Amino acid sequence: MIRLTRFIVQNPGLFVNGLKGYLNQHLSPRLYQIMMQYLNRTKMTAMQPWKRFGVFSAGFPTEIPAAMGYFPGYPEAYAALTGAAGCSVPSIEYAESLGYGRDLCSYMKTSIGSSRMGWPEDFGGNRVADAYFSANLVCDTHLKWFESEARIHNKPHFALDVPSFVAGEHENRIEEYVDYVEQQLWDLIAFLEKETGKKFNEKKFFEMVGNSAEICRLFRELSEYRKRFPANRYFEWVRTFMLPMVSQWNQKDAIRFYSKHLKMAEKRYGDRQTIEGGREKYRVLWEGITLWYNVDLYQKVLADKGARIVAEPYTYSFAGRSKPKGSLKETLRQIARDHILVPFTLNLDRRIAYFNTLIQEYDLDGIILHANQSCRPSSTGQLDLQEALQKKWGIPVLMMNTDHCDPRAYAEGPMNTRIEGFVELMESYVKRKA
Repeated sequence: MIRLTRFIVQNPGLFVNGLKGYLNQHLSPRLYQIMMQYLNRTKMTAMQPWKRFGVFSAGFPTEIPAAMGYFPGYPEAYAALTGAAGCSVPSIEYAESLGYGRDLCSYMKTSIGSSRMGWPEDFGGNRVADAYFSANLVCDTHLKWFESEARIHNKPHFALDVPSFVAGEHENRIEEYVDYVEQQLWDLIAFLEKETGKKFNEKKFFEMVGNSAEICRLFRELSEYRKRFPANRYFEWVRTFMLPMVSQWNQKDAIRFYSKHLKMAEKRYGDRQTIEGGREKYRVLWEGITLWYNVDLYQKVLADKGARIVAEPYTYSFAGRSKPKGSLKETLRQIARDHILVPFTLNLDRRIAYFNTLIQEYDLDGIILHANQSCRPSSTGQLDLQEALQKKWGIPVLMMNTDHCDPRAYAEGPMNTRIEGFVELMESYVKRKA
């Protein structure tokens, strides 16, 4: 709380603008509460020396360190909230003044800039961790970013190397990759036992893996209702709705939260495919990380033209955790498998097949591919994907060149013009489908 108070005193205007940005997200009071609980619990670990604080990159199997008492901190989540508040530019510019390039990850620069300036987690900062845990599931930036932070603060760092199953490889290759990742998970357990001086807590681990699987199951079931008309919630809401699942910090509370919303969806739809309001004029898929700083793009620019985001592989990529198996070895092996094949990191052949399925299941009228300027690995192959989908379906595809957390990369006028052209193409496409 001291860092937040200092931030407010030193940056009163930025703080007020940040509050306005948070309120502009139009989230439910309960989701706001969950977000604030997470931020406050993160800060409280600084006053609880018996509680270990771990910093994790997105997708890392948090359940293993958490079973040994590490509270999960996520710099990318803090940076995303800072972007949603509209306060990321000062942090990014400060990081760039330290020598970080314009084309590097804006999550990373938001986190580094905010942390170096002493900002709280509410505005992108991240206190020094007891240990750093990174994986190259999305990109190699995670490994070097966390390695650097661990070296600067003289803290231990564990890096998980997850191979990419590239196009053209035989399916048997997956088992070799599972072997490789499984061995690293055993190394992670040994690392944790050394750092904590305690034996690995298998009972706690199995409990956490079971809770993770239940959270992901609930999220997937909720996602199924987005195939109905109108879709169950839109992307501008779901993008933050994924936070309890990604962070895994209070699993039982997350289960209650998602269970409640699943019951609401079941009550709303029942067995019906269409309810009052009916099918959206244009049903669109968003591929890539959301524009955290620009919720108006979804709530106003696209929505005013009748286009709503009803599907996005990125959020679904975090919902792949499976139930624990009969033994520790089998469960670690399943975790390894779950982390190799996820929608966000599929090779081009599998990605094309996956999108072909999504076009049919969600009855899509258009696709927006976010060619992310500071997350190039997530944008790899998008031109080939666009070509394949348009050749098979003739579906309109908009390539949106911008950035997920840096609003300097977004040009409103030219982008609105491109969106208008995209909507006109969808109008023609819908007529041809009819």
